[in-house]
Amino acid sequence: MNRLIHEIQKRQGIQTIFWILILAVLWEAFSRLGWINAYLLPSFSTVLRATYAEIAAGRYLFQVLNSFYMILLGFAISAALALVIITLCIWSKVIHSFVKSLCILLAPLPGVAIMPIIILLFGIDTKAMVVLMVHSVLWPLTMNALSGIQTIPKTIVEYAKNIQLPKAKMFLNVYIFAIMPCILTGLKIGWGRAWRALISAEMVFGMIGSLGGIGYYIYTNRAYGNMTKVMVGVISVVIIGVVVEHLFFGLIEKATVKKWGMIDETGLG
Repeated sequence: MNRLIHEIQKRQGIQTIFWILILAVLWEAFSRLGWINAYLLPSFSTVLRATYAEIAAGRYLFQVLNSFYMILLGFAISAALALVIITLCIWSKVIHSFVKSLCILLAPLPGVAIMPIIILLFGIDTKAMVVLMVHSVLWPLTMNALSGIQTIPKTIVEYAKNIQLPKAKMFLNVYIFAIMPCILTGLKIGWGRAWRALISAEMVFGMIGSLGGIGYYIYTNRAYGNMTKVMVGVISVVIIGVVVEHLFFGLIEKATVKKWGMIDETGLG
């Protein structure tokens, strides 16, 4: 038992899944005992059956894929912009100072807060959603990358200059290599911000238009009073968020940190 508890504590992803299962069991038990209003919160087994039916019918899978398409498109554009911005910041202290100030100003601003402005500028369109995703990802990604650049020892940079390392190799082998853990942290933070903003935006856009997605699915079923399908959407949001943030990024971070020689291979540290 102690070994089992140790393994659960050691692996954050397994620990998260463990507690989710406990909550699911409690949810089902309370529903069967009649302690929860079956209309407002259907039982866990009812929601699971509805989820299977929706996926089998093909309707819900389309909404999930639509949400993934929007967030991946935003991630791709944000990564490309961040790469350009980081490059400029490395070679110009003035640009570095300006971008850092811009990140400090805009990074704390939730995507939901600027949604009305985005709608006014871009309308109810894919462009508006992409801008929202870029805002959610770009600033934490850039800020973390700039913080990583400041931690690079000057001796390494000076040595690279003294041996006349080409700028392209210096950028990849010195700067990008050194700040990769910071970039991954920025992407993880950006994912959480973008995922929450995406679902909120899909629900808002569902009231005044239709771009599809999980948020739109939740909004339309809430409007029709179908709380079972609403919970299908809510659970999907939670599961996808947990899987991507804690398992997917967790595995990537662990592999990266291990490669960078920052963890003990023996497992004693």
